[in-house]
Amino acid sequence: MARPRCPRLAALVLTLLITSGCWRLGDAIPSDALVTWVAYPETVRVDAPFSFEFAGPVSPDGCGRLDTATLAVTESSIELAARRSTFRAMCAPQHISFYEARPLTIGTPGEYVVRAPTGIELGTLVATDTGRFSAVRTWGEGTIREAAGCWLFGPGWIGSQRVFALDGLDPGLQEVGTNRVIYVRGQLRGFISCGNWGSRPRIRVDTAWATEKRVGDLYP
Repeated sequence: MARPRCPRLAALVLTLLITSGCWRLGDAIPSDALVTWVAYPETVRVDAPFSFEFAGPVSPDGCGRLDTATLAVTESSIELAARRSTFRAMCAPQHISFYEARPLTIGTPGEYVVRAPTGIELGTLVATDTGRFSAVRTWGEGTIREAAGCWLFGPGWIGSQRVFALDGLDPGLQEVGTNRVIYVRGQLRGFISCGNWGSRPRIRVDTAWATEKRVGDLYP
């Protein structure tokens, strides 16, 4: 008598669900998403458009998605925030992250502190009536990984969006491992070829240090 194939079929279906992404169970659970990194010209001209970039981690596996990412300009600050949804599920073990590039115009001269609920130091943008735009600078936290002679950097963690290559990373920091969160301040300066990772945007490091955080601390 032939044996039933249901157990084998069930195992195959389960494998496909796990490897293809996410087997979602129940309703989505909304919560704040972390904004951990920014890039923008440190000095801009009033009423002249420029690009403001911000990013962060969303989920340690395929069970999360970004719902909204917001940028609001006040009289003295630029406020960043994001929301995510997660699911109780069996998901692919891939870090999910987000990256946003928004066109922005500042209408009033002054200094604008860049802030996010994470409390991470994200710099200050200066808007002036005259003068030129400065180079695009970066601020924020993430994790690193060595690949093809490059030190890759991902905002929050190296995930599904916008992975950078660090130029000039202190050799001491290269020993902290992929689980430690580091803070990097630098400038965007072209691209670096990183093997299978392709051509990655280059961050020329001005200063960097290891924080007390680990990847598991981002969404405990």
